[in-house]
Amino acid sequence: MKESAPNLLTPYGIHCQTILRNASPAILYEEALLYETDSAVSDTGALIVSSSEKTGRSPKDKRIVTTPEFIDDIWWGDVNIGIDEDTFLIVRERAIDYLNICDRLYITDGFAGWD
Repeated sequence: MKESAPNLLTPYGIHCQTILRNASPAILYEEALLYETDSAVSDTGALIVSSSEKTGRSPKDKRIVTTPEFIDDIWWGDVNIGIDEDTFLIVRERAIDYLNICDRLYITDGFAGWD
């Protein structure tokens, strides 16, 4: 089932006209084939999508806002790297600006480390 949710992200300053939330694999295939020019379906049924040079997330890309009440609770190091709040706000603004120029956004409600 395709749930269109254009107002879902408005409280966060994101105003994308087309937002699909929890779309089924069939809908995601359809969306990719319609809107991603380099996508195709393989002879085994897998979706093939050409991605940019820099894909995935490196653990060293993660930042944690340093706040006095939690500073001693974090294992700081190569993976948990601190960032001050002002820098975080600048990065967040850049991310919101980018999302606002996207034609379509896809949201999946997921849980990690939850039981």
